[in-house]
Amino acid sequence: LAQYGVPLVGVAKKQKNHQADRFIIEYRELSGMHITYSSDVREMFKMIKEGWLIGLIMDQDPSLRDGIILDFFGRKTNCVTGPATLARFQNAPIFPGQIRHRPDGGHHITIFPPVYVEKTKNKQEDIRRTMQQLVDILEQQIRNYPEDWFWLHDRWKSVREIGMD
Repeated sequence: LAQYGVPLVGVAKKQKNHQADRFIIEYRELSGMHITYSSDVREMFKMIKEGWLIGLIMDQDPSLRDGIILDFFGRKTNCVTGPATLARFQNAPIFPGQIRHRPDGGHHITIFPPVYVEKTKNKQEDIRRTMQQLVDILEQQIRNYPEDWFWLHDRWKSVREIGMD
């Protein structure tokens, strides 16, 4: 998206190794993205107001302190809350997307209709409901194109640690 001129912020986790971190950031910036660390929420708020899109990966297993337990492939799993939290706070839409490999070696990007976070008096329920909707979209895309979901870490680790699996 950034290569096509979309003002896109990639959100990264800071690596412990400084050289590895620098390499990853520089590589991502080559595509035209602005990179910010996941800890810099103020920068994300500022950039949303300036019209930037924030790119968040949501198939991660966050810490139990930071996550929310949702249904994913018929199992309870710990999910991030960032997309719904940011969108609710900024009154911004969430545009789920997927990148698929094409047979010719290229990629096809699909951007789905916007998801809006309802803003009721129950902030946690608004976030839970929206994140479940996003997780359902992710699950359906994985079911449709399992060959395009490449995942390197244990998706159900934290729920196993608390005996929910």
